[in-house]
Amino acid sequence: MVAQLAKRGIEADCIHGDRSQAMREKVLADFKSGKLKYLVATGVAARSIDIGELSRVINYDLPFKPEEYIHRIGRTGRAGATGEAISFVAMGDFKNLCAIESRLNHIIKRKEIDGFPVRKVVPVSILNYVRKSNRG
Repeated sequence: MVAQLAKRGIEADCIHGDRSQAMREKVLADFKSGKLKYLVATGVAARSIDIGELSRVINYDLPFKPEEYIHRIGRTGRAGATGEAISFVAMGDFKNLCAIESRLNHIIKRKEIDGFPVRKVVPVSILNYVRKSNRG
């Protein structure tokens, strides 16, 4: 992912289990200080991140468990601050998206982002599904 960002002129670094603890700590310190603007973390590595002011989390893939999603996006908007969570959702992620929405009891807004054209629209949430027999 970092190499893909670099091809687009975006300087980023990453933390994951294959990096030494010292390297992960250095990258995280650079991110917290603002020296590094973008940080890519695997789901496992992200669990140990403690960042006070995080304005945005981007999920490249949705976690299988709704609690993991809630934990990830909970890193934004702490202590009354605002934050934004963006999730790229493929058709194969729809079941996970529905589980997250059910857990949150909230429909996550579907939105097309410039530069990322929608090839196939993600269906409506199961939270606002109306059975054909009830449509009246």
